[in-house]
Amino acid sequence: MIARGAASAILIGAVLLGTTGCSLFSEKATLIEYDPSDGVSLSVGDVKVRNVLAISEDGTDVNLVLTAVNTSSKGVFVNLEYGDGSGKKQLYVAGDSSASFGQPGEDTLVLSDADVEVGGLMPLYAQYGSHQGEQVLVPVLDASLPEYSTLLPIDPSSSPTSTPAG
Repeated sequence: MIARGAASAILIGAVLLGTTGCSLFSEKATLIEYDPSDGVSLSVGDVKVRNVLAISEDGTDVNLVLTAVNTSSKGVFVNLEYGDGSGKKQLYVAGDSSASFGQPGEDTLVLSDADVEVGGLMPLYAQYGSHQGEQVLVPVLDASLPEYSTLLPIDPSSSPTSTPAG
């Protein structure tokens, strides 16, 4: 009788291990970081730049669409270099806040003379203060999809917070 009980317990344990054992050893998919949209993300110090997209008709003038989140209490100027490194912009993110750029009604971040290929990838380097910068390859999209039709570059002089670096 004891042997039957032990055999039943071993069988139940084997079935449970067989049906749930993979989850003990495999990585949890919900813990894998990824970019859930067409854009890319990067982090520099206390600033996280999310869902960066470049929208352009011809690859010359590019509207950079992104959200920057500053988790420190101090505001920072983030320096951006694009293309071959000669193109420069700067954006400001207040302390303990976020700033979005490029959507209708938001500040613009137009990169002039970007010289990138629509449908390709544009190198973008972000850095501020003494923090080590990070480079990502940003997808350059056109406005053929309805969700991007309102994101083409507009006059950069209308933006009070995106200023040339220098």
